Amino acid sequence: MTEKPRWLPPMLDLTGRSEKECLSILYKIFTKDFKNDHPSFRGLPVWWNRRILLEPRYEEGFWHLVSREEPSTVSRHLDLPRAERLPWCKPVLTNSDPHLTKVWNYLERGHRLRTYVWLEPWDYCVVLERRSLSGKQIIWLITAFHVDGASRRRNVRRKFEEREE
Repeated sequence: MTEKPRWLPPMLDLTGRSEKECLSILYKIFTKDFKNDHPSFRGLPVWWNRRILLEPRYEEGFWHLVSREEPSTVSRHLDLPRAERLPWCKPVLTNSDPHLTKVWNYLERGHRLRTYVWLEPWDYCVVLERRSLSGKQIIWLITAFHVDGASRRRNVRRKFEEREE
């Protein structure tokens, strides 16, 4: 495995903590990295969905970074492997080193062109979408996730291989 870059902070260890405690820790990181710091990706400001969900009472953009959809219930639940990597999200966007990350555009089935930033050696992927907001270009943070398991890795790799030129 490639040596971990200096700009990549350690993963969190949320083992043994209650969901409420985990979410408190995670939201502090999200607030520091995104709400207070206003990061950019390749010169464009990063925005996220600020709509507050009824349950849990967090912005939807934050919730998509730390939760995973349960296919059987079609609802999202805290996902510790994803959540423990939240400290990586901003650094991956602001340090998308071409030697360590694969960055590409992929046309999703819904005909939305999404940008993938895959820190492949550490199985972490951020999904973005370029949008126009009040006449200016922004990057919309869709989600970020741990690339766990062979099936998910094949799916991300397939999207890379079928990327837009």
